[in-house]
Amino acid sequence: MSNKHDISKERAGAFIKQLAEAELGDEIIYHIGKYAAGPHKHDAYNKAIGGLCVVYQRRLDKGVFAYTAKKVK
Repeated sequence: MSNKHDISKERAGAFIKQLAEAELGDEIIYHIGKYAAGPHKHDAYNKAIGGLCVVYQRRLDKGVFAYTAKKVK
């Protein structure tokens, strides 16, 4: 069973720590808004390029998305 972790309001650096502590399949919401932004955007992108997670967006409301990373490795 996967868990969801919302770090969208935490300071830079929280994504790396949360990904390291997450179990396979856990989802980390790293930003909520109209566009991918925030202090975790680059960390999520870099870890996705490295194959440790996949990143995607999930619509919450009209024009508002939860930008999410799912741990895969």
